[in-house]
Amino acid sequence: MLIKKIKYLFFGLVLLLLFHFETLNIGSVKISHLWKGTLLLFLIFFFLRVEGKAFFIYKPLIWLSILQLINLEFFTNPLNAFLLFGTKLILPLVAIILLKYPFNSLKNGLIFFASFFTLSLVPYALGYLESLGELYELSAYDNEQEGIVGPFQGAHAASTALAGSFLVILYFWFTKAFNRIYLSALLILCFYFLIFTYVRTGMLMVVIGVLPMLIFFAKEKVSTRIRLFIVGGLLAVLISGWVLSNKTVMDRIVGERKWSSETESFETLGSGRGLLYLYAVEIFFEANTIEKIIGMGQTEQKNRMESKLGLALVPHNGFLLLLLNNGILGLFIFALFLRNILKLLRKITIKEKVLVRSLFYAYLVMSFFQSFDLLYMYLMLVLAISYVIKKETNLHFKFKESIIINE
Repeated sequence: MLIKKIKYLFFGLVLLLLFHFETLNIGSVKISHLWKGTLLLFLIFFFLRVEGKAFFIYKPLIWLSILQLINLEFFTNPLNAFLLFGTKLILPLVAIILLKYPFNSLKNGLIFFASFFTLSLVPYALGYLESLGELYELSAYDNEQEGIVGPFQGAHAASTALAGSFLVILYFWFTKAFNRIYLSALLILCFYFLIFTYVRTGMLMVVIGVLPMLIFFAKEKVSTRIRLFIVGGLLAVLISGWVLSNKTVMDRIVGERKWSSETESFETLGSGRGLLYLYAVEIFFEANTIEKIIGMGQTEQKNRMESKLGLALVPHNGFLLLLLNNGILGLFIFALFLRNILKLLRKITIKEKVLVRSLFYAYLVMSFFQSFDLLYMYLMLVLAISYVIKKETNLHFKFKESIIINE
C-alpha cells in the first residue's frame, strides 16, 4: 500500500511539472506539443499491441481525427493539419487503451485524476507557485484579482477539469468507495477552486451533471437518502459562503459587468458568445459546398472570423466549431460518437452507470459552451466508461465485454 501511494505521488509530481511548464517553449517548440507528441507515440505503440481493439464507441473519433487531413486545412496550413490530427487522435487512443485495464485500476485512476486536478491547485493558491497559464482577469467586474488557473493553460481548462473531478468525487462519496473524510475534504476543496476560477462553464457542468446522480441516490435506501441530505446541507453552506455572498462571483453568473450587462442583447450573452454564434452561422452559409461538407479548417475559420469580428476567434461552441472546421461530415461523425455513448448507457445494467450519465451530461455542456476536445474532462468521461464496462462484465460473466464495446 505504501509503495502504491509513493508511486501515485511520484506520478502526480511529474504531471504537475509537465502541466506547470507546458505553456513555455523550448526553442520554437511548445512544451505542451512536446509532451502530447510523446504521449501520442506512446499511445500508438500500445494501441498496435492491443488485441481485439474496441472500436464501437470510439470509432467516430478516429474518423474525426483522420478528417483533419482531408479538410481544407491540409491545403492552407498542412503543418497545423498534422498537429490537429495528432491531438485529435489522442482522444480515441486513450479511451481504447483504457478498456484493457482491470476494474480496480480504473477505479483508482478515477480518484487519482480527480485528486490531482484538485490538489494541483493548492501550491498556487498558497502562493508557493505562480501560474504560467493565461490568467482570467476580473477588472470588468470591478475586481483586480484573477481567477484561479493553477498549472493549467487557462481558466477554462481548470474549470472543466474541476467540474469532472467534482462529479467523480461526489459519486465515490455517496458509494463510500474511498475514505469518507478524505473525500469530504477533497470535495470542499474542489468546489472552492471551481467557484474561484470564475468560469461559468464549469459551474454549469456541475449543476447539470449532478442532477442524474442526485435523482438516482434519492431513490436508494434510507441511509443513502441521509447521505444525500448531508451533502445537500454541506453544498448549501458552501454556496451561501462562497457564491451568494461574493459579489464578483454573482456578477459573473448573471453577466453583470462594471459598465454593461450581458443580458442587453443576444449578441452580448455569454461574454459575447451570442455574436460569435451568429457570425459562425453566417460564415457557414457563406461557405462553398466543399467547405460545408468537409470543412474549411481551423486557419481559414479564424481568418473569416477575424474579417467579421476583428479578432481571430473560435465560436466557443464545439458543435459550431465542428461544423466550420470539419463540415457537416465532421458534425455527423461527432453525433455518432454521442449516440454510441447513449447506446452504451442503455446496455449497462449496473448502478455505476449513473457516474457515466452525469459525466456525459457535463461533457455535453462543455461541448456546447467551449469545445468537445478539452482533454482533462474527456479523460474523466472515458475512464468512467471503462470503469462501468469492467464492473458490468465482472458481475455478469455471461455478459461478454465484446457485446458492449464492439456492437
